[in-house]
Amino acid sequence: MLKRLLLSTMGLTLTGLCFSQEKPAAPAISIYGFIRNDMNYDSRQNVFVREGQLDLYPKDKDLQSDGKDYNKKSQLNILGILTRFGVKISGPDAFKAKTSAVIEGDFFGQSDVNIGLFRLRHGYVKLDWKKSALTLGQTWYPLFIPECFPGTVNFNTGIPIAPFGWAGQIKYTAKLTDKTSLSLTAYKPREFAVSNVNSADNANAASMNAALPELNAHLQYKAEKVLLGAQVDYSMLKPYIKYGTAPNLLISDETVSGLTAMAYAKFTGKKIAVKTQLVLGQNTTHWVMMGGYYGYKTSATSIETYKPAKTTAAWMDIYGTGKKIVPGLFVGYSANNGAKAGATAAYGRAIGMSGRGVKDLLRVSPRLDFISGKLSFRNELEFTQAQYGTRSNEGKVTGTTDKITNVRFTFSTVFNF
Repeated sequence: MLKRLLLSTMGLTLTGLCFSQEKPAAPAISIYGFIRNDMNYDSRQNVFVREGQLDLYPKDKDLQSDGKDYNKKSQLNILGILTRFGVKISGPDAFKAKTSAVIEGDFFGQSDVNIGLFRLRHGYVKLDWKKSALTLGQTWYPLFIPECFPGTVNFNTGIPIAPFGWAGQIKYTAKLTDKTSLSLTAYKPREFAVSNVNSADNANAASMNAALPELNAHLQYKAEKVLLGAQVDYSMLKPYIKYGTAPNLLISDETVSGLTAMAYAKFTGKKIAVKTQLVLGQNTTHWVMMGGYYGYKTSATSIETYKPAKTTAAWMDIYGTGKKIVPGLFVGYSANNGAKAGATAAYGRAIGMSGRGVKDLLRVSPRLDFISGKLSFRNELEFTQAQYGTRSNEGKVTGTTDKITNVRFTFSTVFNF
């Protein structure tokens, strides 16, 4: 009897030791991405980056002494810099949460001088509990909704009408019900910078000097066929901290705040789906939209104060839900709404307080995709119209305007893996 008891005890002890020495499960790793090649043809000169891969809007007329518009010249380029590579990692559990991480990049480069070099798009860790989640790292701006963004062929993805880009952030999501969630995000602009007063400052210096993160609250309802959401976003910049040189050095504590409201919706039917978004924004430069802020000085030696530029933008994307031949249509509009009168300087994109400027933008982009397995041939015609006129010192275009239109044809080859 004693012998049996000893043997049983030893067996249980050895079994426990074996289990205690088992190694934790290795993380699951998956690789994804695509090889992409784009041919872009433009009917006239545009405001763009990366050798025309990312176009924003057509340039104004450039009339010379012979009466010809020198910007009415076509362009064509073929680029493969959008080729993308990513790694997804999941597990093991930590802090009683399921863990995952993503590293993703492409060859778009950080600027025009290093086009073709690898650029980080996403690099974040996520902890997921049953009723909440925490995301830490670089990923989409809160205003970019991964489930509801323009499905255009053009890499501009609707910009400068639709918000776009990535930011370093801390995001907490509470799952209120099985279909409703509330996310609170603190973030700093990263990939596409805010505007600085001093061009010699580091990128995003105006954001860093504010020593306060941009704050966003996001309420979302997500069902099988319906997606609805709304956000409020608050930002603060400190554009300049000192003026001039000793002994005439001036120290500035002036800031400029921006308050933005956004709403979006997506409806999915049997054969078609619809996405839409509305943005009522202030100081929207870092989302690659028109906007920024204006400076005000009472004299050449006074400290500059600031007011945010106001921007309105709305878009709709209608597309088929088929698997082989997929048509789509994007329509978007954005307007510069100016700021307080009396501006003496402007810092941002497509804004100013004198001379010629953009009043609004209109874009219509029909597309047609052909899909076979992992390979897609995507075609799109993009009509972008910029309405140019004379700006007042409140940033608005008044009086007679000229409608300048560019037509872009894009043929894209995408092989997914």
